Amino acid sequence: MTNSSPAWAALLATLLAIMPVARAMSIRETKTRLARAADGATLYEVRADGPEGGGSLTYRVQGKAARDRIDFVLSSNFGHGGSQKPQIVSAEDCRQRLAALGAELAKRKIAGIALHPEACRAADREGAVVKE
Repeated sequence: MTNSSPAWAALLATLLAIMPVARAMSIRETKTRLARAADGATLYEVRADGPEGGGSLTYRVQGKAARDRIDFVLSSNFGHGGSQKPQIVSAEDCRQRLAALGAELAKRKIAGIALHPEACRAADREGAVVKE
């Protein structure tokens, strides 16, 4: 098949037609910087929204190197479709991860953040991590 053949043109047309569909089915992620240490270590809030309505709430501590990062998933209700979107992260797991996040923030000297483990009782975990 050469670049000018009809089969090549048909393949290219098909790929271009399905690209918007593939993009629409992907998980959309937003990352917000919450705090930064003097050495550059940074705390981010990472929210992911799936094509079927599910989502997740993660807090990422990122060092200077790309490989120097740790994620703390506090909430996730990604599913396989349908109306059921159960919380995958238990309230106890949320509290444990929040405590581990607190230890990591202290170790990295990232200040200005308040942790609220009582927010782990809520399904969406809103307010578990807030800027002071």
